[in-house]
Amino acid sequence: MLFRVLGRLEVSIDDRTVVLGKNRQLVILSLLLANVGRSLPVGRIMEAIWNGNPPRTAAEQVQTCIWRLRKSLAQAGAAGELIETTPNGYALNISPESIDVHRFERQVGEARGLALKGDLSLAASRMRCALSLFRGPILSEISSPVVQAVVAKWEERRLVVLEECIRLELECGHRRELIDELSVLVEENPLREQLRAQLMYALHSSGRRAEALEIYRAGRALLIEQLGLEPGRELQAMHQVILADEPPEESAPQQQRSAVLESVPEQLVADLPDYVARPGYEAVIRRVLTSRQDSVRICGLHGHFGLGKTALAVHIAHQVRDQFPGGQLFADLGHSDHTPTSTAEVLAGFLRALGVPDHRIPADLSERAAQYRSLLSGRRVLVVLDDVRTAASVRPLLPGGPESAVLMTSRSMLSELPGNHAVKVGAMSGEQSVELISNVIGSARVEESPEAIRRITAACGGLPLAVRASAARLAARRHLDLRTLTARLSEPGRLLDELCHGALNVRAYLEPSVGALDPQSRRIWFTVGLLQVPDFGAWVASAATDTPIPRVEEVLEHLVDRGLVDVAGADRMGVVRYRIHRLAGLYAQERGHQELPEGERHALLDRAADCWIGLGRRAQQRLSGDRRGTGPEECPSGACRTMVDMVDSDPRAWLQLEAEGLRFAAARRGSQVGLMMAKRGGPDRWDFSNDITGNAA
Repeated sequence: MLFRVLGRLEVSIDDRTVVLGKNRQLVILSLLLANVGRSLPVGRIMEAIWNGNPPRTAAEQVQTCIWRLRKSLAQAGAAGELIETTPNGYALNISPESIDVHRFERQVGEARGLALKGDLSLAASRMRCALSLFRGPILSEISSPVVQAVVAKWEERRLVVLEECIRLELECGHRRELIDELSVLVEENPLREQLRAQLMYALHSSGRRAEALEIYRAGRALLIEQLGLEPGRELQAMHQVILADEPPEESAPQQQRSAVLESVPEQLVADLPDYVARPGYEAVIRRVLTSRQDSVRICGLHGHFGLGKTALAVHIAHQVRDQFPGGQLFADLGHSDHTPTSTAEVLAGFLRALGVPDHRIPADLSERAAQYRSLLSGRRVLVVLDDVRTAASVRPLLPGGPESAVLMTSRSMLSELPGNHAVKVGAMSGEQSVELISNVIGSARVEESPEAIRRITAACGGLPLAVRASAARLAARRHLDLRTLTARLSEPGRLLDELCHGALNVRAYLEPSVGALDPQSRRIWFTVGLLQVPDFGAWVASAATDTPIPRVEEVLEHLVDRGLVDVAGADRMGVVRYRIHRLAGLYAQERGHQELPEGERHALLDRAADCWIGLGRRAQQRLSGDRRGTGPEECPSGACRTMVDMVDSDPRAWLQLEAEGLRFAAARRGSQVGLMMAKRGGPDRWDFSNDITGNAA
């Protein structure tokens, strides 16, 4: 069985050609081949066929196309059902060796192994065999933009390997023979600097110095006109040695001579097949990574846990990879444990991917970083760094020149990193959450219970991590009724358990950040979770924990940096308010019950409630014109006394802002001192019984 996509799409079984049918079948099969062994969502198929405008019967039409493909393969003699139905779409289960793309990659890998052993001639011959698998324009009969995006990736791969093959052949002395081929390639790909440098070298080695200089002049003019960039290091070095009229044997710069040992890294992890577009972020990130500037381009995605920052970064990296022919490097700096990957380890991995053998990798961190920058100089490489903890850990991983770009994710903004274009990632919309669930479990199941799906997405709070976990659980348990899951999600005590499936676990994502906190920060974070209010000022946490407000503000900013708390913004009274995501709050509450003694928990919650009640009583007195009563010296805590002037300045606004806190206080203290609290006609009508509020204050 052989599937050939490096040209027209062809399938043969036992040398018999399979008739594949119409264009829609070709679109589906080409996407299945590009994602062999992985599930291809039905939504992705619809997008490829109808370009974002599917008819109402699209799902049924896709099913019909799949049936026809299965029938064609079976009639041609295929053993078993090659196209498998998955929870969210379809997957092609065949040996990778059955596809010419994978044969190509295997042969290229073998050729590189021969080159590293010094057998350059045989390595070049093996690469030419691999390149012969390209039979012409790739899938030119398929017009789908989605398929053509895959085609662009394969065509870029062909050019990268062709450049590598020509380097080997030049090293073997085949210079005059390559001039015609290189001339055509430069004409077809005028912005590829390596091909232009190779043509200049071949011309100069053949005694055609003036032509080589003209090739440089034309290339430089084109780069400046179209990209606003000067030629890279390799092209400029070749220009200088030709100007100096060095002997042809010495004219290739060191980078050209050692190119056979260089690798073009392609380390990106796979894009998610059920990815949901987030266009508001994607356009900004693409613009930063592909802009013209004089220094390395850095785009940092930041936000708290579970927001899909990694998925977004990987998706964009795949979209722009053709603009970085020097390769793509990827590293997870955080993993999921308490010990982040060291910068030295990451640099060693990058150097190996760039072709440096272990014995040439320096032991010193600064020397590794210098070698890394030297290798990237003049090359257009995309560096993707996931889960960056600190600016210090990422600085040695930044390229030195403007040709490369860095895309990183972090829970903190990393504002101290010069040149970082920070993009704050937020939660998904309700529609996007529904789309993600639909991509995983199928649209038919979603359409059966739209209200249940709405309640599930609401419980997930727009967190892609939680949405994906709930969808994965539904996909794995097709017998599980959607209404059953929504009933479980309505119980706060079970919510974190229900939004967990394998590695998709809210607790596991939060634990590394929580585990790294000092005792005081942990105590304040647990307190925030125990209070269970939608937003709050630092003074509340100060009153609850009996900690000075300035220190609490420092801790809260640290928690923001760790992605455990968000800044909600300044309220109408100028107080900075913070908030914690509901799922993070439930985990903080859970950990607080585990780690704080019962007496301490009760004490801190009572202090917070008493502070709200005391200030609420004062606000009510000021609204009624009573200037007597609670004074600063009578408030139960320093934090409470700090707020007195603010309450006096606008008691009605304060009551509106602290409505949820006052409800918490009523629930907390009502059972102990009989606090009667009711909202009658507006926030200025809170009713505090005189004898009770006296006790509460």
